[in-house]
Amino acid sequence: MRLENIFLFIGPTSYGIALDEVITPETVILPPVRRGDIQTLIEQESPATIVIVDGTYHAYPAVSHVEIKNALKQGWDVWGMSSMGALRAAEMHTLGMRGYGTVFQRFMQNKDLPDDYVALVHGTESPWFPVSEPLVHIEHLLQEAVRSSVIPSEMNYQLMHEMRNMWFGYRTLKYLREKTCTLPAPQRASFNAMLDRMNDYRLKSMDVIHFFQQKPFLYDKEVGHGNEVY
Repeated sequence: MRLENIFLFIGPTSYGIALDEVITPETVILPPVRRGDIQTLIEQESPATIVIVDGTYHAYPAVSHVEIKNALKQGWDVWGMSSMGALRAAEMHTLGMRGYGTVFQRFMQNKDLPDDYVALVHGTESPWFPVSEPLVHIEHLLQEAVRSSVIPSEMNYQLMHEMRNMWFGYRTLKYLREKTCTLPAPQRASFNAMLDRMNDYRLKSMDVIHFFQQKPFLYDKEVGHGNEVY
């Protein structure tokens, strides 16, 4: 078992999570990763474990493939999940970066998923309040609403079509409430109740929780190295 430090880059995905109750004592919490952060870290610290969850790509340049490759070459374990981490892990899993979770699986299974599938507008500091909702969460919510007969499949198709073709900052819970206001009263009440429980559908956050519950980073370095972990 490896009890070294874990450097966790996380921001809005931690919203609604009691993060201190989830992470291990060895975890160092860092803000969303920017271009150059990984390179700076590996120049200052001995090889350990990096976990990339959130990262910038709009206001600041995104973390580069080169610095992740440099970390891997120097013996760091680098994991990615949930958001920017899932994107980079899907792109670099053959080079030794490890991926984890449902969102990572989505990118592995569908190479045509756009980057903004996990993007949102959020506060610039903790608690990283979400202004919009990533499409991966909305998709999960709507699929559950169809399965529960809360909305018809045609409405799911129309809403997903509209939101795939809009700027990610406009994908909000308010938008969903307004677009479903024509539902019969019982179904509308049920759908609004689902929106009020949005944390139940935030797959990105669930991936982080499950990661620290299962602790795959404690496995021997050679076990599953470079493979997808579901």
